[in-house]
Amino acid sequence: MLDVSVIQLTYEDFVSRSLETTDHPLAPFVVGERTVHVFALSRDLCSGCQIQKPLYEKLAAQVSQKHGGGVRFHSIHLSNQEGFTGKREDFRRVLKFAAYPTYLILIKTDFGAVETYRAIEPPMEDIERNILLTLEFVNR
Repeated sequence: MLDVSVIQLTYEDFVSRSLETTDHPLAPFVVGERTVHVFALSRDLCSGCQIQKPLYEKLAAQVSQKHGGGVRFHSIHLSNQEGFTGKREDFRRVLKFAAYPTYLILIKTDFGAVETYRAIEPPMEDIERNILLTLEFVNR
């Protein structure tokens, strides 16, 4: 079951929107003052991605219930289709990450989109802890 707490994006959505800025490639998705944005970067043919997807959706539902619009969850997924290998490498190059699934937390600041957290296949408790830390920070 797809959780409506997670904004589902394709790799193609990401590419077309990231061209809108010279800031962080995820900046077009990081909107709203005092809002924490969590991104899951995943791809087809990734066992870790398949295992973590329902855990991430559950985390999104729980955190959204507690914090409402203060936290937005995104998933950017690369499907196995024509040009998959090249797109997979391009995605990693543009966002400078090593492996799938990778999770990022970003906020909007006066200096643009700023990353506060990055991890490869972390426990969901680590993501939640960093969301709470980032919420504290943006609400100071």
